[in-house]
Amino acid sequence: MLKIKDFVLDDEDLFGYYCKIPYYTDGEKHIYKVIGRLRSNTYQDIPAVINRQQKIHDEIVDIVNVIHCGVCEDKVERFALKDVEILEKVEE
Repeated sequence: MLKIKDFVLDDEDLFGYYCKIPYYTDGEKHIYKVIGRLRSNTYQDIPAVINRQQKIHDEIVDIVNVIHCGVCEDKVERFALKDVEILEKVEE
Protein backbone atom coordinates (compact mmCIF):
# COMPACT_ATOMS: atom_id res chain seq x y z
CA MET A 1 0.00 0.00 0.00
CA LEU A 2 1.27 3.45 -0.93
CA LYS A 3 1.71 6.04 1.77
CA ILE A 4 1.56 9.82 1.48
CA LYS A 5 5.34 10.00 2.09
CA ASP A 6 5.82 8.33 -1.32
CA PHE A 7 4.34 11.40 -3.01
CA VAL A 8 6.80 14.10 -2.02
CA LEU A 9 8.19 17.01 -3.96
CA ASP A 10 11.80 16.64 -4.98
CA ASP A 11 14.38 19.11 -3.74
CA GLU A 12 15.52 19.84 -7.31
CA ASP A 13 12.81 22.14 -8.65
CA LEU A 14 12.53 22.21 -12.43
CA PHE A 15 9.93 25.02 -12.53
CA GLY A 16 10.55 27.28 -15.50
CA TYR A 17 12.64 24.80 -17.48
CA TYR A 18 11.59 23.74 -20.95
CA CYS A 19 11.59 20.18 -22.22
CA LYS A 20 10.98 18.25 -25.42
CA ILE A 21 8.47 15.41 -25.58
CA PRO A 22 7.73 13.22 -28.64
CA TYR A 23 4.28 13.95 -30.09
CA TYR A 24 2.10 11.27 -31.64
CA THR A 25 1.18 12.92 -34.96
CA ASP A 26 4.65 13.14 -36.41
CA GLY A 27 7.07 11.79 -33.80
CA GLU A 28 8.68 15.22 -33.69
CA LYS A 29 9.51 16.50 -30.23
CA HIS A 30 7.32 19.40 -29.11
CA ILE A 31 8.30 22.04 -26.56
CA TYR A 32 6.66 21.98 -23.13
CA LYS A 33 7.26 24.18 -20.07
CA VAL A 34 7.83 22.47 -16.73
CA ILE A 35 5.63 23.82 -13.95
CA GLY A 36 6.38 21.23 -11.29
CA ARG A 37 8.14 18.06 -10.29
CA LEU A 38 7.09 15.25 -7.96
CA ARG A 39 7.20 11.48 -7.51
CA SER A 40 4.20 9.40 -8.50
CA ASN A 41 3.09 6.28 -10.33
CA THR A 42 0.39 8.05 -12.34
CA TYR A 43 1.42 9.73 -15.58
CA GLN A 44 0.91 9.74 -19.35
CA ASP A 45 2.99 7.46 -21.55
CA ILE A 46 4.84 8.83 -24.55
CA PRO A 47 4.40 9.75 -27.30
CA ALA A 48 2.12 12.53 -26.11
CA VAL A 49 -1.45 12.21 -27.39
CA ILE A 50 -4.27 14.74 -27.17
CA ASN A 51 -6.75 13.79 -24.42
CA ARG A 52 -4.86 10.63 -23.43
CA GLN A 53 -5.65 9.65 -19.87
CA GLN A 54 -2.95 9.19 -17.27
CA LYS A 55 -2.10 5.58 -16.54
CA ILE A 56 -1.32 4.05 -13.15
CA HIS A 57 2.08 2.34 -13.38
CA ASP A 58 3.68 -0.20 -11.03
CA GLU A 59 6.61 1.94 -9.89
CA ILE A 60 6.81 5.41 -8.35
CA VAL A 61 9.13 7.56 -10.48
CA ASP A 62 10.12 11.21 -10.91
CA ILE A 63 7.35 13.08 -12.73
CA VAL A 64 7.12 16.49 -14.39
CA ASN A 65 3.93 18.51 -14.75
CA VAL A 66 4.12 20.40 -18.04
CA ILE A 67 2.19 22.75 -20.32
CA HIS A 68 2.29 22.32 -24.12
CA CYS A 69 3.74 25.60 -25.37
CA GLY A 70 1.69 27.32 -28.07
CA VAL A 71 -0.76 24.42 -28.45
CA CYS A 72 -2.81 24.00 -25.27
CA GLU A 73 -1.50 26.22 -22.51
CA ASP A 74 -4.50 25.76 -20.20
CA LYS A 75 -4.06 22.02 -19.58
CA VAL A 76 -1.45 20.49 -17.28
CA GLU A 77 -0.04 17.16 -18.46
CA ARG A 78 2.14 14.73 -16.49
CA PHE A 79 5.03 12.66 -17.88
CA ALA A 80 7.83 10.56 -16.40
CA LEU A 81 11.02 12.60 -16.14
CA LYS A 82 12.93 9.72 -17.77
CA ASP A 83 10.78 10.15 -20.93
CA VAL A 84 11.46 13.85 -21.50
CA GLU A 85 14.48 15.82 -22.65
CA ILE A 86 15.09 18.74 -20.26
CA LEU A 87 16.45 21.84 -21.97
CA GLU A 88 18.52 24.60 -20.45
CA LYS A 89 16.53 27.07 -18.34
CA VAL A 90 15.79 30.35 -20.06
CA GLU A 91 16.04 33.35 -17.73
CA GLU A 92 13.51 36.06 -18.58
